[in-house]
Amino acid sequence: MRVSSIAGALALNLPLVFATPQPSFQSKCEALSTSFHADDAQVLVAAYVTAGTNITFPESAANTCPKFVISLADICRLRMNMTTSPTSSVIVEAFMPVDWSSKGQRSLMTGNGGLGGCIPYGDMVFGTSLGFAAIGHDNGHAGDNGLPFYNKPQVVKDYVWRALYKAGRLGKKAINHFYTGKIQKAYYMGCSSGGRQGLKAAQDFPDEYDGILSIAPAIRYEGLSAANAHYFKIFGVPGDATFLTLEQWQKVHQMVIAQCDGIDGVLDNVLEDPMKCEPRPEALLCGPGESWAANQCLTSAQVGAIREFYQPYYGNKGKLIMPRMNPLTREFLGFRVTYGGVPSYFSEGWYKYALYNDPSWSVAADFNLNTYDYDMKKDLFGVSTYKTDLTDLRNSGTKLLQYHGLSDGLISSENTITYYNDVSRTMGLKSSQLDDFYRFFPVSGLDHCYTGDGAWFVGGPVQYSAPGALSIDPSDGALMTMVNWVEQGIAPVTLMGRKLINGTVMGERAHCKYPAKQTYKGTGDPDVASSWECRS
Repeated sequence: MRVSSIAGALALNLPLVFATPQPSFQSKCEALSTSFHADDAQVLVAAYVTAGTNITFPESAANTCPKFVISLADICRLRMNMTTSPTSSVIVEAFMPVDWSSKGQRSLMTGNGGLGGCIPYGDMVFGTSLGFAAIGHDNGHAGDNGLPFYNKPQVVKDYVWRALYKAGRLGKKAINHFYTGKIQKAYYMGCSSGGRQGLKAAQDFPDEYDGILSIAPAIRYEGLSAANAHYFKIFGVPGDATFLTLEQWQKVHQMVIAQCDGIDGVLDNVLEDPMKCEPRPEALLCGPGESWAANQCLTSAQVGAIREFYQPYYGNKGKLIMPRMNPLTREFLGFRVTYGGVPSYFSEGWYKYALYNDPSWSVAADFNLNTYDYDMKKDLFGVSTYKTDLTDLRNSGTKLLQYHGLSDGLISSENTITYYNDVSRTMGLKSSQLDDFYRFFPVSGLDHCYTGDGAWFVGGPVQYSAPGALSIDPSDGALMTMVNWVEQGIAPVTLMGRKLINGTVMGERAHCKYPAKQTYKGTGDPDVASSWECRS
């Protein structure tokens, strides 16, 4: 849902090196329109693009997908329409850089966000700047909304897993056809819905990739949809006794900081271990004769809603639907998407058009715990993405690296922590044994995929849209950390994070591998990584 900002940000951060056009590369690229053949795909565009070019896309003006991106390398752009069934198709793009053979002959599949209809061009051009041949797709429909699912189960199937699987195969086939050499290593990275896609690959077809970056994954999908609907129902709409304005949520944010920021020994607006934080919203309760306008306090109804918000969400028969929301968020993404007076487009779009095929259905009027039960029973095409036996992943030799922001205001980081621990129990493996193929890094001070008050920049998906990001050496970023693990056997113990504010790095922190806790040593500048250590 930040894709549209990526193009603009990239346009402002272009330390580009303009290469001399290579006629042989260009002519071979343009010839792809006739030289590349696949039974299920039609070539739409085969064009040579130089670094610095504003690449525009034919996506509809009616959707929120980006309409342009600035190329960061000289590339061959291949756009295809891939048929997946008689009633569905997927747009697939491959960006293949001139400088590929000397950079390891790698491919990079990129993940989608939200309801998945926007090609992640920003991540693709970043990948090409590092020499990856990058692949992206529209997940079988245009635009980040659920309407294309209406009475089209094959489009839903593409969204859940088939587009990822088939686009990956088609993209790699095109790359192998275009270059003299063959792909040596294949990688995947994505956040949110893209994180779910990464885990879908890890669970169901790990042989397709050598390394998978699955970030803040939207797994336990039915639970996430239900929780988003639940949050809207808790707070209601403007005018309801339980509703909080954005200004009031900012007061809640400050309340959490006041109550919990000191737990880790450093007052920096960052919670190193939010699971230790149990906010007490009653601290904001208005006394007799007090009001928000005069005293910046909240009513009993509002305080009760906040307390419910910060509790795990349980369904019928006491079944856990979703862990509690993180107690601290900076960007208030959840307010804009989930509990700001409008039902979550993510939940409502799924329920209306994929689950019920009923445009008259609404979260406000129709959602209840039975909705979740029905969604779980159907589990359309395996959308839950919650298989906890990763034996096939382990046996394939594929590496899985995850991180999740501990200030995520849209998908609770406890959801990923729970998944990791469920994998440990299911497989009967201690963390030291999971380490061979699966490592997870909680990232303090990171909101949903992007931005935050802490050392949030770790060089992962969508993050390179930030001002100043392209000037940071990517060698210790999440993507190249994965490459080093796969290709050199250098398994990460920490994940370097940077506090990136308005284009300037203001501090660093080496985020610890779970279950170790990031702990302040008690002395030293908290913005210096050496002032912290990982403790079990």
